[in-house]
Amino acid sequence: MKNKRGMTGALCTAAVVLLVATGAQAGVLRPGLYEGLMLAVDGGGAVSGSFAQQGSCSFRIAGRASSQSAAVVRTIVEGPAPSIEGRLSAGADSRTVSLALPGGHQLPGCGNVLPPLIDNGLDLDLTHKAGWIRLVSVSADRTALQKSPGDAGRAYVVRGDVLGVVSEKAGLLEVDFVNTQGRVLHGWIAAKDAKAIAAP
Repeated sequence: MKNKRGMTGALCTAAVVLLVATGAQAGVLRPGLYEGLMLAVDGGGAVSGSFAQQGSCSFRIAGRASSQSAAVVRTIVEGPAPSIEGRLSAGADSRTVSLALPGGHQLPGCGNVLPPLIDNGLDLDLTHKAGWIRLVSVSADRTALQKSPGDAGRAYVVRGDVLGVVSEKAGLLEVDFVNTQGRVLHGWIAAKDAKAIAAP
């Protein structure tokens, strides 16, 4: 009887340790720039992303978080290329993500850029923390990127540029734009000049 109690106690302790260790391994999906992936996560679990690497390989993803640490995503494509379903997972420390898109290296322009690792999970490191709740694409030919609401700044973004939305106010979007050198520019644009990156 004494041995049974000791064994039961040891098993319970082992189970608790395993649960704690497993919980510690699951990170949280957080918005930010992960090498070539801009990632936005809203409070309701919607996830949107834009991947660009070496100019020719670029695509967008959208989906919904299945837990705090993972999301089922699908590529958003234009033209005849099929959409690919995959998975986005947070690393243990929430400073990396793993993007798995089976057959992703076959996306237009990505054959010589994406390694076969994309099939099972390409690890990307966080390079810029952000508070993006969604991503939008500029739909106007060009729109002013104002330093503050009402400012007549000279900077602008053009059709197709991807922006991370921080907040929205009176027909304006507070956004971040990541330029080709990886520099993050902060400002405001007219909401009517952008469309959300979301699953069709």
